[in-house]
Amino acid sequence: MKNRIRPLCETPRDGIFCGPDKYLTLQEHTITSEMFPVMEYDSYFILVKEGHGNFVINGEEFSIEPGCVSWIQCSQVLTVCPDFGNNLVLWICPYDYQLLSYYSFSNIAPTRELEIVNNLPVIGPDGDEVKEIVHLFHQYRKLSKRHSHGSAIIRSSYLRRIELLYNRFAKSMKSHYKFSNLPLSRKVSLYIAVHSTTALTCADVVKAIAPSISESALNHALLVATGLNFNQYLNRLRIAHAMSYFLYDSLPFDYISSISGFNMEITFFRRFKSLIGMTPQTYMKRTLSDGKHHPVYRTTIMNETLISAISYLYENMTDPIDAETLTKELYTSENILRVQFKNRLNSSYKQVLSQFRVRYAEALLTTTSLPTVDIAIESGFGSDRTMARVFYNINGISPGEFRKARKLPQKAGK
Repeated sequence: MKNRIRPLCETPRDGIFCGPDKYLTLQEHTITSEMFPVMEYDSYFILVKEGHGNFVINGEEFSIEPGCVSWIQCSQVLTVCPDFGNNLVLWICPYDYQLLSYYSFSNIAPTRELEIVNNLPVIGPDGDEVKEIVHLFHQYRKLSKRHSHGSAIIRSSYLRRIELLYNRFAKSMKSHYKFSNLPLSRKVSLYIAVHSTTALTCADVVKAIAPSISESALNHALLVATGLNFNQYLNRLRIAHAMSYFLYDSLPFDYISSISGFNMEITFFRRFKSLIGMTPQTYMKRTLSDGKHHPVYRTTIMNETLISAISYLYENMTDPIDAETLTKELYTSENILRVQFKNRLNSSYKQVLSQFRVRYAEALLTTTSLPTVDIAIESGFGSDRTMARVFYNINGISPGEFRKARKLPQKAGK
C-alpha cells in the first residue's frame, strides 16, 4: 500500500460497471492494460480472480492480487492498473445501496459518518471475512445464471451479507488505515463525502483538514486525484445522494433537494440535468421502472424493514422461524411485514424462507452424500416429507431426482 498520489490520465467515466441493466448480475472483466478512470453513481464490489496490479482510488494506490476484495463507492474514482505482463480478471457486482444511504433518514453522529466513509477500500486476500466474501461471490455467480424471482431475492441478500462482512473486516483494520495518515486528496474527498449535504465551502474543508494550505492548493489536490474541482465534486456527491432518496416511496423533489444539500429546488434540477443529461423525473421513469428484473431489486434494497427481514431469514434459515419470532427480532409488526413482502416482492416471508432453505438443500444434495432426512433437518425443514413437498413446488422435481441429475449417489442411512 503506497502513500503517494497518482494523477488521473483523463476525465473519469461512468456507466462502465454500473447501470440499470447491470443490477443483480455478476460481470467478468479481463483488464490487459491500464484502464481509464471510472466514477460511478452507484457503488460496486470487486473480486480479483486472477493477476496482480494496483487499484488507484482517488489518487491513492493499493496493491491487489487474487483473493483481494474492493468496495468502490460513488465518491471514489477508480483506475485499474495491471502489472506489466499481467491480465487482471475481475468479478464485479454493482450494489446500488450507495454509501451515503447508510445514514439516510438516520440520526448518526458525524464521527460515525466518517468511520463509514473512511473504510479501507481494498481488503484481503487473507482473513475469515474475506474468504466468506469470496465464497459468496461464487454462489452469486451461479445464481446470476438464473432469472427467477427467488434467485433475485437471494442475490440481493448475498450483497447485503458481503457488505456486512466487508465492514466488519474494514473496522478491524482501523489501526492500520488511519484518516490522519492519508494523502491530502483522500482526506479532502472523504471529508466532502461525509459533509456533502451540509452548507459546505472550500474554506470549511481547508479549516477542518489542512489549515496550513490555501484553498487553491486543496482544490488542485482534489482535481488531480478525481478529475473534479471542489464545486464539481460536491455537486456530484449531492446528486448521488439525491438518487438514493428516489428509491423511497413518494418523497417530493423539494424535500429531496433540501436533504441532499441543495438550498434551492431549481438549483437541484439544473445540476441534475447538467450532470445526468436528463431531469430527475425522466431519470426515475427510465432507470427505476425500466425492464423486468432490476426494479424489484432497487425497491427492495432501499427498504430497511424488508432488507433486514430478508437478511434475517437468510442468516437463520436453518432455525425454526415464525411470524412472531421475525417481528420480535426486527421490532416491527406482522401486518407491516406482510404488506412489504406482498407489495415489494409479491411474496411472503414463508415463501422467501422456503427459497433459502431449498437452495441450501440443493447445495447439500450436490456436494455431500448425506441422507435426505438429514439434509431436511440441516436445511431447517424439520422433516424429509416437508422438504420433498416444498422442494417439488419450487423446482418441479424431488430431492432424489435432483441429486440423481447431479450424479452424486446417496449414502446409505446410518
